Amino acid sequence: MADVGGAGLPTVRAAAHPALEVLTVGAGHGAPFGLAPVTGLPRLRTLTAAPGTLADPLEISGLTGLEFLALGPQEWRTLLDAGAVPRTLSAAAVREEGQDRRSVVAVANELLALWDRPLIDETVLEGVLLPEA
Repeated sequence: MADVGGAGLPTVRAAAHPALEVLTVGAGHGAPFGLAPVTGLPRLRTLTAAPGTLADPLEISGLTGLEFLALGPQEWRTLLDAGAVPRTLSAAAVREEGQDRRSVVAVANELLALWDRPLIDETVLEGVLLPEA
């Protein structure tokens, strides 16, 4: 496991090792980061990246063994629009961090649809929720 950015390692290159299985990318130390140094690592199964920390989300396509991927809505949008969501995924997460919840649900539903999974239902309630004082 390796953490890059924030209080972790300063670069993705510093984290790259053939035994690396889990990579977490956070803000700091010169973000955004490129993923080229970990491309092709045989055991890398999990990538979690805070929104805005990847220089090019399309580099994820070089991570051929990913089983879990957590990204912000913008990064997921890039992968979805390019048809580059890894088909090896068993699980995924959309990291919200202040984003509009509707855009998060929209991205999540597109990901669910790729695997023919049930979509998230949305219900909008309008009206006064608290009695007037």
